[in-house]
Amino acid sequence: MFASAHRSERFEALLLRRGAQCTATLLAALLATAPSVAQTGKIAGFDRGVAIHTMMNWAETEKSDPTRYISPAFRGPSYQTSDALLRNVADAGFDFIRLTLDPGPFLQFTGAARDALDRHLTAVVDRLLAHGFRVIVDFHPNNQVADYAPEKLVQATDDPLFLAYVGAVKRTARLLAALRTNRVALELMNEPQYGWDAATAERWQRMLEQLHREARTEAPDLLLVLTGARGGDATGLIALNPRPFAGSRVLYSFHYYKPYDFTHQGVKSTLPSAWDWRFISGLPYPARGGDPDRVWRGIEQDIWLDTNLNSADRRRALQRTRERLANYFASGFGRSQIAAEFDTVLDWAVQHRIDPNSILLGEFGVTRTYGMYRASDPASQEAWMRDVRVEAERRGFRWALWALSGYGGMALVATDGGDALDPVSLRALGLNGGY
Repeated sequence: MFASAHRSERFEALLLRRGAQCTATLLAALLATAPSVAQTGKIAGFDRGVAIHTMMNWAETEKSDPTRYISPAFRGPSYQTSDALLRNVADAGFDFIRLTLDPGPFLQFTGAARDALDRHLTAVVDRLLAHGFRVIVDFHPNNQVADYAPEKLVQATDDPLFLAYVGAVKRTARLLAALRTNRVALELMNEPQYGWDAATAERWQRMLEQLHREARTEAPDLLLVLTGARGGDATGLIALNPRPFAGSRVLYSFHYYKPYDFTHQGVKSTLPSAWDWRFISGLPYPARGGDPDRVWRGIEQDIWLDTNLNSADRRRALQRTRERLANYFASGFGRSQIAAEFDTVLDWAVQHRIDPNSILLGEFGVTRTYGMYRASDPASQEAWMRDVRVEAERRGFRWALWALSGYGGMALVATDGGDALDPVSLRALGLNGGY
């Protein structure tokens, strides 16, 4: 059931579009008549991936000055991924790793410390290659140090920090090109926090073109991963004009986590709009597949038993989670909504004569119930993950799961800190090891 087994069917699969069936013959005709921005050559591999967010992200900072990163960065037990775990990932059938990179140290360090960072990145990539994986090196900003927060990096095309970021991407492109392998790719920026209006979306277009152009000066043949604005969602991707990248060896990426109240159950977020996720658990998928009263009783009881809440927060939690619960069940969310959104991406690809195999579903994931985490039941988690994966594959899209490990409840490992993989997730992904 691997994506490679579907390769010969990717232009022959039935493509559901607005309730009608679109055969491979029609798709081929549409591609033949659309304006061409087709990429140069086929891209081998990079079909089934998983993100590793713990090896080169969230760099440790100085205790006396939390704005300064410790050098050397990404060292110590918290940044280790065992060979046993990597073997289990390979044995399951994953063929690439999306290695997230905290750009902060790459921007802050200079001289010998910066050179050592490049050597460390090369060593990590070489290790993953030795395990048989392809590797996407993903520049993945975070909010740990405010000076390098995601929104700070994209203020303007001539902003000094953005220009420094372009320089870091350019230098990393040169570093990866020097490996002389087609098994490595560079993702120019994860989830740009930009472009929720037409003006800034157009500005992100110019920024992406600049990043692409500068990377290409150092790495003419390196596979590059491009994303649209709006945090890298599907709407951001289809707002992107791909013509400036015509003939370039690229993948176009989008992320998918809808509906967020389902996929982020139990997540402790600092965002005001997401504060109530921490209280939500037991939502079924599809939304019509459960009893709202039973789910509410469980959530209500947990809120009343939470000793960390004062009376005002408890009232707020009860009101807001009840509203979210009602809205979720009223939505009737299921596979048809996933298919409809993926069709918008497919339509965009066809419009621009882009092979659907050049589309990467770069992130999707859902919290699980295990250990300290309380989210959905395993059957609902499996159903959502399977529907997303199947709908991506039937359109010819590649995919990468979020994430292999890390705390928060959205991990592929069966238990935090362990080497075994969750068999329910593997079954949903059509991989080895699912029971």
